[in-house]
Amino acid sequence: MVKVLSAILILTSITTAAASDRECDDLGLKQAFSSINVQGVMACFLYTEAGVQQEGQLSRDPDGVSVYSISKSGKSALVYEFPYAGTKGEINDVFLLSVDGARDDMLFVIHSVETPRSWDTVSDVYDVSVIGLQDGALVQDRKLSRFFDLGGDLVDAQGAPSYIYPYKNRKFVEDAIRSPAFQAVNSSASIKGTIKEKTFLYGGDAEPTMQDPSKMYLIKGDQITVEDSMAGWCKVSYAAKTKLITMWVQCKSIVFSKN
Repeated sequence: MVKVLSAILILTSITTAAASDRECDDLGLKQAFSSINVQGVMACFLYTEAGVQQEGQLSRDPDGVSVYSISKSGKSALVYEFPYAGTKGEINDVFLLSVDGARDDMLFVIHSVETPRSWDTVSDVYDVSVIGLQDGALVQDRKLSRFFDLGGDLVDAQGAPSYIYPYKNRKFVEDAIRSPAFQAVNSSASIKGTIKEKTFLYGGDAEPTMQDPSKMYLIKGDQITVEDSMAGWCKVSYAAKTKLITMWVQCKSIVFSKN
């Protein structure tokens, strides 16, 4: 009997997924990833034409990727266009997670694009988007999406890794939403921390200037306040002897306070 029930559940799941994908097919665009049901609203991941073939060009640029929603009433709408760099992009993973303060599970989408030749990154460029339900429609949560932002791995002049984008797979994202940095950004609060190793400071207002480190650095034991965080970087304030310094460091160099 248990085996029969299990078979029925599996068959129902496959049938539901197939029906959902057919709904997305009705939008007339090629699917980039399997659709997912978010509280009755369908999220469809579709290729959308981003590049136009120029005269004399042997092939046109790859398509971009977007997420569309289909409401319970059957109305479709564009939710978000994933970052495009003129190179091939793909959806790596899609999943639902519970986030503090959110009534419903939120949709997390890991997307990547191949690195353009002119970029400094030595890996694909990844980004994570967070999407939630608002008045029965799917909407990108810009604040939480900014926490993950986008990035690719970098190396220094000697070829040693200088930055690794930290949210390339589901486990890393799951770990991140339980981190003090994410909780602080989610609640729009600051958090205390201690530097655990020598770490250089980077300039930048809204985001770090990763290719241009300053000569200043913090050392093990320095007490800081984290004001912001994105893509594995933390904007910290440090009370020096003569002034307050506010710059960016990699979050991996911080031990966050429990309170």
